[in-house]
Amino acid sequence: MQLYEINPHIRYGRIHKTSFKVRTDISICYDARLFFFENTEGSINLNGKKYPITNKTAVYLPPLQKYTISVDFKEETRVIITDFDLIVQYADIKSSLGTANPLNFDPTLSPKYELPKELSMPIIKQSPEITAYITQCAKNFSEKNPLYRERSSAFLKLCLLELVHQSIGNNQSALCTEILDYIHKNYADTALTNEQIAERFNYHSYHLNRVIKRETGKSLRSYIIFYRLEMAKNYLLTTSYNVSEIAFRTGFCSSAHFIKIFREKNGMTPKDYRKHRLHTEI
Repeated sequence: MQLYEINPHIRYGRIHKTSFKVRTDISICYDARLFFFENTEGSINLNGKKYPITNKTAVYLPPLQKYTISVDFKEETRVIITDFDLIVQYADIKSSLGTANPLNFDPTLSPKYELPKELSMPIIKQSPEITAYITQCAKNFSEKNPLYRERSSAFLKLCLLELVHQSIGNNQSALCTEILDYIHKNYADTALTNEQIAERFNYHSYHLNRVIKRETGKSLRSYIIFYRLEMAKNYLLTTSYNVSEIAFRTGFCSSAHFIKIFREKNGMTPKDYRKHRLHTEI
């Protein structure tokens, strides 16, 4: 999906001027959401990292994002919240999907669609530029004026495009780099799985898989196997380790599984690969 194709379907839009209940435990959003904070201070925790919230801070969260928010409400505080999809495919779902904690989260409730790469990661920016847009978006939606859905969607799209303009090129590659670096350091661990990596980075595994595939062309699982096999090839050509030892050193659960995967990907067994390459290089 390309950025120009987004057409937000809003399920919730409201301007909060009084204190409201904020979850203190980890929340997971089913659809995308955009928060806009005015005249307050606090923080949002994403993937184990805390980001400050100050006046005019905008926070965009993609679907399936885990987070916790803490803010101080004052007399002049405003918090604008919108929940939405980036497409209208699921427009029949009109009520807010809300959030869940990790124990009761049901991934089947989250609408499935491809996100544009620019909006596949959280965006946290101090953005006074979107104040009028996000205010009109929530105001139209809550007052149910004529064409309120269409007008609110247009204002929200302007907000999102402005945030992308401010942050383009920063978040996507940074997370991908962190994940790949983690795989490169831990490929020998047989416990390295999509789920383990998702837990380590505090993202849903579906989201991480999407990020890695967009950047590398491989799924998360495929990349782990790819890197293990590359390391195995290096051991085959630079050491005298037997196949069982190499399987152990590259994270395969058994030598039989290693041989099977190696043959599937390379058209020959590890022993044949070693003989062929060493003979060729001589």
